[in-house]
Formats: sequence, C-alpha cells, structure tokens
Amino acid sequence: MFGKMIAAVVAVTATVAGVGLVASSGSDEAVVTRIVDGDTFEATLDGRSTTVRLLNIDTPETVDPDSAVQCLGPEAAARLAALIPVGSTVDLSYDDERVDGWGRTLAGVHDTGGRLVNAELAREGLGTAMVVGGNDRYLDEVTEAQEEARAAGRGLYATTVSCTVPAQVERARGTVAGLAQRASSPDPAQLDAAGQEAVDALTVLAGLDADIRAHRAGMAWAVLSDLDRARLTGILDTASDDARTLQARFAEQASTARETQRLAAEQAERDRVAREEAARAEAAAEQAARDAAAEQRRLAAAPAPAPVAPAAAPAGGGCDPNYTPCVPVSATDLDCGDLSGGPFRVVGTDRHRLDADKDGIGCESQG
Repeated sequence: MFGKMIAAVVAVTATVAGVGLVASSGSDEAVVTRIVDGDTFEATLDGRSTTVRLLNIDTPETVDPDSAVQCLGPEAAARLAALIPVGSTVDLSYDDERVDGWGRTLAGVHDTGGRLVNAELAREGLGTAMVVGGNDRYLDEVTEAQEEARAAGRGLYATTVSCTVPAQVERARGTVAGLAQRASSPDPAQLDAAGQEAVDALTVLAGLDADIRAHRAGMAWAVLSDLDRARLTGILDTASDDARTLQARFAEQASTARETQRLAAEQAERDRVAREEAARAEAAAEQAARDAAAEQRRLAAAPAPAPVAPAAAPAGGGCDPNYTPCVPVSATDLDCGDLSGGPFRVVGTDRHRLDADKDGIGCESQG
C-alpha cells in the first residue's frame, strides 16, 4: 500500500504549452530501432526487441496489406521518425493493458524532452484519438491535441492538403466559384462546355456529400466530428445549389447565343443578296450608259441626208402636208413609183409608207 502511495505521488502529469509531460515510476526506457508507421515503432527494451504501439492515437495506414496507403500516412510516419529518431531513447508508460492481441507493447511514449509523442502527432493533425479496451490513460491529452489541430486546420483538417476531406470539399466549392466568375461568352460551344463543367461539379459534390454522410472508411474521414460533417455538408449543399443555378444560366445563355448567331446569319445572307442585286443593277446601268454613248457616237458619225428640193404643187390639186417636197393629195395609196422627184421628207404621218427604213426620208432611191 505504501508503495502504491509513493507511485501515486511520483506519477505526476503536467501540461505545459500544450505538451504533455509525464514522469512515472512505472515507466521503462527503450531505444528506437525502426519506425514502422505513424503510430508503431520497434525498440530495444531490457535487451530485447519489442514492437511499441502508441496508446490512444490512430494514424493513417501505410503498411496494412489489406489497405491502401491512406492520406498523410507517410507524413505521419515521417513525423514520428523526426520526433523519436532511430537510436534515440524514449520513455514508455503503460496503462491497464500492456500488450495487445498482436503482441505489441501499448505505451505512452515520451521523447528526451518529455513530450508525449502520442499527443504531438494528434496536435499536428496526423491522427485521431481512440480507445481500445480500458486503456484511456492518455485519451484526454490526445483528444485535446486533436482539437487544437482541428481549430488550426492542420494535417487531416487542412484545406491545403489535397487528400484531406476539407481540401476535397474546398476544391469542389472552388470549382463552382470559378464557374460563377467566368465571363459570359458569345460562343455557344464555350457555354455548353461551362454547363458540362457545372454538371461534373455536381457529380463530385454529390459523391463527397454521400461519403461524408455515410462515414466512409479511412483516417481522412474518421477524424471528422459530427460538427465537421454538418459544416462540410452545408458547404456542399450551398455549392450544389450554386452549380445548378450556373448550369441553368449557361444553358439559357447558350440558347440565346445560338439564336443570336442564327439571326446574324440570316441578316448576313440578306446583306449578301442585297449587295449582289446592287452590283447587278450598277453593272446594268453602266452597260446602258455605254450603249447610249455608242449610239450617240454612231449618230454623230452618220452622213446628213441630202437636201430635198421643194417640188411644185401639181396643177389642179393640193400637196399632202405630211411630206415635203410635195406629194399630191390622193385618196388612194401611193408608192414611190407613182411619184416624180424625191426623195421626200416625212414631216407628219407616213400614210403612204414611203419611208421603208423609218429614217424620216421616203423614196431615197429616187434622189
């Protein structure tokens, strides 16, 4: 009983600046010989080799043959190697159950500076607090450290690490936000492509939402609390509403752009026809002008008709006023053979059809 009291007095746990410090009479020193993954390492203890599993923390898998390497698993292993390098001495403290079903030593691990390594990994967002059986000695410290990581957005809570759930949600949200900032285009093909991007974004958002709500297996999902899940699904719901709005907007803009193109094409065809008709009219006018000029030149070059001497009016009769010189007034039709003299200028109606070539001079052969 006295020994237990001494142990109780000596086993003091202190927290300084978020780092768990422990000194216990029930601890052992060990030398690290190999890092297995983020929560397991091999060490030499009392001259024998043992595998040590950190208490009250679970880190992403890297060596499980039945599981793919998980998000930040290599980083957790690398961080453990930095905290307790091979060859360094660590202090092992135990809880109720000292060995697990795989024969591993279950321990709280303190480095040479007295830091609780279990909590340090959680503080950097590289693991989640967990309990197996009744071993909960370091649960509070690990949980507190994990909450620090959550609040600071470190490790598995970071939006800047591509494989984390917050990063996947932020990336999907950012895709939708980027579509919202895209300028409208007069090209229906570009608008169709933007609409398809909105559809693709909706597919990604729906998949993430389903995985979060279904508590998908894997450390990246296991670190999420109910509040985390509610916050992230709220972001996804808003982004999905925005994506659907954008999809409808792009579809409407594409339809408008196609109608604008159709109207522009019809107007262009009307303009083309009008230009062709104007060109034909202009060509016809130019040809008419050329023909008129040629006719004027022909007329200017033609010899003037010989002067017609006036003939005396026949005795006892009058002259037909439609001709000069005198063509006797006759009730019957006359031809050039019935007349003497000539040629005769038609100055009125050529009632006797003396001007056969319609040049204003009749009976020209009698000149």
